[in-house]
Order: sequence, then C-alpha cells, then structure tokens
Amino acid sequence: KPDRLDWVKQTFEAPIALFDNAEKMMDSGLIDAVLIAVPHYFHPVYAIEAFKRGLHVMCEKPAGVYTKQVREMNAAADQANVVFGMMFNQRTNHVYRKMKEIMDSGALGPIRRTSWIITNWYRNQAYYDSGAWRATWSGEGGGVLLNQAPHNLDLWQWICGMPVMVDAKLHFGKWHDIEVEDDVTAYVEYANGATGT
Repeated sequence: KPDRLDWVKQTFEAPIALFDNAEKMMDSGLIDAVLIAVPHYFHPVYAIEAFKRGLHVMCEKPAGVYTKQVREMNAAADQANVVFGMMFNQRTNHVYRKMKEIMDSGALGPIRRTSWIITNWYRNQAYYDSGAWRATWSGEGGGVLLNQAPHNLDLWQWICGMPVMVDAKLHFGKWHDIEVEDDVTAYVEYANGATGT
C-alpha cells in the first residue's frame, strides 16, 4: 500500500529500505529471513519465492489453502537447505507444554477418549467485517478451520496424537453473516481404538 510506505517515510528517519513488493525485498540482499503474514492463499507462494532465494522462512498458519500448494512448499523447503517453520504459537504456552509432557510420559496410561473444547476464541461480526478478505472463499479460503482452529487442531494432535479417522460436521454462516464455516464439530478415532471430539 503506497500510503503505508509514505507513512514510514514521514515517521522514521532515513535510511530505511522500502519496497513496493515482496520479491524486490527478497532480491535486495538486505535480509536473511522472511516472516510470512499475508492472506492464506499466498503463504506457499511467498515461501517458495523465499526458498528460491535461499532465505529462511517463518510462516504464519495455516500452511496454505490447497494441499497441493503445501506439498510443493514443503518440497521446496527440503531442497533449499534453509530453516523453515510454521508459527503455532500456542505450543509455547506453559499449560499446553505441561499437558504434552504428561501425555508423553505415559504416566496416565493410553488415551481412551479426548475432548478438545475452545470457547474463548469466539469471533464477533465486527472481526469478520474488519477486512473484505476475511471469512470469504476468495480471501481466506475458508472460515474457522483456516483461521482460529489450526491452533487448536495442532494442539490437539500434538498432545493427544494423530487420529487415523476424522469425520466432521460443518455449518456455513450459522452464527455470522459470512459465506464460510463458523461452526464445526469433529469426531476422531485413534489407532488404539480411542475416540475423541
């Protein structure tokens, strides 16, 4: 956005390198790494461009919207010999780290049932109205499953293990004036026969 570049010029003292697109910044030779925090469809696009230039990458969740793009991104990362990570910041929370430690220890025995419920991450209509790309197929590529839920789905499988079967029910625009899913319930089964919701 040109007005943001103008704001930086007026607010900070020179010299500050400014770029009107990501590729020019990546080609500048001034950076060693990128943090990708753009709309979801562009996560793999910019990660792959960074890998081509030998830049390290930290990418915000989700990895992408399409599985094929994410696989291409992962393959490019493997070939680039750079550091690549996805940002799942909830893994740094001491409560979740302790839960993981307890489950990994086996002290409580094998999992028989899991129930992961998050009620304090509710998004109101004003949140969705804050950007035209939010909660749209063309902008985000989905709703709660690509926005808030990746953090919780990641924690659930990180702490409890990866299920072998998943079934889900979705509602589109049930609680908000949006075109994508805003209400999801999943049922899972684990290799040992345990179940979860």
